[in-house]
Amino acid sequence: MISSRPYFNMVKVTFEAQSAHAVHTGFGDTTHDSLVVRDANGLPTLPATSIAGVLRSAYQKQFDEHATNQLFGYAKGDDGQSSWLNISWGLVHNSQNIAQEGLLSDEKLLKDELLNKLLDTKPIVRQRVQLNDKGVTHDSGKFDTTLIPAGTRYSTVIHYWGDDTDESKQIWQNFIKLLHMPLRFGQGTRNGYGLFKIQAIHEAKWDLTNATDAQAYRQRNRSRADFTGLKNIAEQDVLPVVSANLKLQAESFWRVGGGEQYLQKLVKERNPDLLPMHEPKITWENNKGKFTEQFYILPATAIKGALRHRIAYHYNCLTGCFVEDDNCVETNENLAVKTLFGYAKDEDVEGEAGILAIRDFYLTPNNEKIQEVIHNKIDRYTAGVISGALFSEADLYQSNIEVNFEILDSKKSVEPNVKKALDLTLEDLANGWLPLGASGSRGLGVFLDATGQGVTWSNKEQWMAEE
Repeated sequence: MISSRPYFNMVKVTFEAQSAHAVHTGFGDTTHDSLVVRDANGLPTLPATSIAGVLRSAYQKQFDEHATNQLFGYAKGDDGQSSWLNISWGLVHNSQNIAQEGLLSDEKLLKDELLNKLLDTKPIVRQRVQLNDKGVTHDSGKFDTTLIPAGTRYSTVIHYWGDDTDESKQIWQNFIKLLHMPLRFGQGTRNGYGLFKIQAIHEAKWDLTNATDAQAYRQRNRSRADFTGLKNIAEQDVLPVVSANLKLQAESFWRVGGGEQYLQKLVKERNPDLLPMHEPKITWENNKGKFTEQFYILPATAIKGALRHRIAYHYNCLTGCFVEDDNCVETNENLAVKTLFGYAKDEDVEGEAGILAIRDFYLTPNNEKIQEVIHNKIDRYTAGVISGALFSEADLYQSNIEVNFEILDSKKSVEPNVKKALDLTLEDLANGWLPLGASGSRGLGVFLDATGQGVTWSNKEQWMAEE
């Protein structure tokens, strides 16, 4: 016990991934660029340092630096303070919704449907490509990302040593509210990866100056799966988040490439050559989890890439920066792009993450219309079909989608023209002037705002209107 802080607070938290996610090792192998951090059982995990770093950053954006230092600690020269929080690793759940603690036998790992598939070193691999302002692949811009499926659950335990002051109690209550916010762990959080929500949270408090509480504290169960004596606090006031939603319907066909299977029932022996992107998810029913069939997906990266270039265009128009102006900068140096999407560190400047985080959107195959489209290549001299150049693609038809995103640092000062460029870009998207996905130059990927409502903001456009 810490004599100056005898009040011990504990929460057991279960996070559920709403998108594909991964904390990477920083190393690849002979076939892929990145590998997922795993525990001693070979299962995916959330390191405590990753959880602590995300929570500290989110806490400081919501509250002041003093409160953040009081909770998470700090070091400034000879002055400093250790953190009053203890955070454990996030351990993955099996198909029975139980966090997997300790070393497991091979029999248990292979017998459980979820654990067996999560042992795969590359359950999801997303192919990525960086496009330049000409719409073609940037030099050395091809890479892949290894991920864990959406729906995966992890449990962690968090302890807080407090005292009886109002400040200490308020800091802890603010932290509990923070846990109920949408949180993003791991790699690529601005690219749609790593979005989590609270699935369950239980709390207990003990005053260690009280003999009864001290005895209960000593007898507390350390397991993440045991909630004896803990109170369910899932229903809590949530801190305000600036978010936006835009409902769209495809005018005709669209596709984001990268699919490997034809998900609809086959009517022909041969699959189309080009297929829509799809991924598995983990779904839960009555606390039983299972890998479901594949879902079509509109990844956040496909939306982000289109928005990024159009925002740069609108910002240049608003600031009078045109092609003949030698002082104009490239897209990567555009202020609107750097503010909303961030920029990488180099020798001259420190990198900074963007404030715009877009979500992936999943579509159920059984609810989608799909059409096989046949293509051939014509010889420009003979006007005849080139031998061996016949191919087909499977395109989704008139799908209903949603573009959802959050402003992660709504308190950050943003130039009005940057917000205006974002507003104009979303207007282009709603009016069908900004295609998403593959083959936009030949009519695919046009989406329209069928509802006529436009973008719906969580704070009634207050953030957009702020100077």
